[in-house]
Amino acid sequence: MATNGIRRRTGRKAALHLAMYVLCLLSAYVLGFYSRNFLLEFAKALDPTVEFTLQTTKKSSSSLPERWERYSFDQIYDHYECKAQAEDKSKPIPSLAQWLFLRKQYKEFVDDTISFDDPIPPTMGYSYDESHNTPPFYAKLDPERGRGLYASRNIKRLEVVHHWSGHDVTFPDAYAFRQFVYSLPKRMACDVVDWAWSRKISGDNGPEVICLSINIASLMNSGDGPGEVNVSINSSTSDSFFATRDIVKDEEILTHFIRT
Repeated sequence: MATNGIRRRTGRKAALHLAMYVLCLLSAYVLGFYSRNFLLEFAKALDPTVEFTLQTTKKSSSSLPERWERYSFDQIYDHYECKAQAEDKSKPIPSLAQWLFLRKQYKEFVDDTISFDDPIPPTMGYSYDESHNTPPFYAKLDPERGRGLYASRNIKRLEVVHHWSGHDVTFPDAYAFRQFVYSLPKRMACDVVDWAWSRKISGDNGPEVICLSINIASLMNSGDGPGEVNVSINSSTSDSFFATRDIVKDEEILTHFIRT
């Protein structure tokens, strides 16, 4: 009995030390005080099953596919042979280490001025409001449907389910998006191609930008038809996804994506 008590106290102490260590690392990460190599080594320690690729410089043109600058989503998808991964319903929900790696690559290859300073970890979404509450959804791996988002509470019709503005990242052009994708390991690249979407930023005739959630919001799936869809934007320039009907707790959140 005494031995068991000592083991429990030791386990709690170790868990507390690990939590404090992670908190310190994340604080350093959001403030920008970290070594890139150290961050990747820590990511590997958190998730040793994932292969992370350290890019010290941008890939040379010789290591990229011919005419990669003009590749469409479909061509990138085919280049990385993403079909098998897309159809794999057992692929896991991304870990904290993977989300941090994606954010680090975005900062390295797209926008070095961005600051990921949200106190809510990407595994829980983002700050849904000024009180830093999480969004009304959580990520879950369903054995039949694969990974997706599910309502963490009852959601009323027309309630905002996901704010993309201020939480999703954007790419200044398709070239920047391709550079980012080609900086990633194959499985991550396939995920990003699957998750990315485009929207207009001003009016029906305004330019479109490529958007990406580097948090669990990316796991929102597309419904098979109007009867399944329960979340949608209300205009081509909307910065939020609204509930199209009442959604009950633990129901999967589904929208309708159209990639152009």
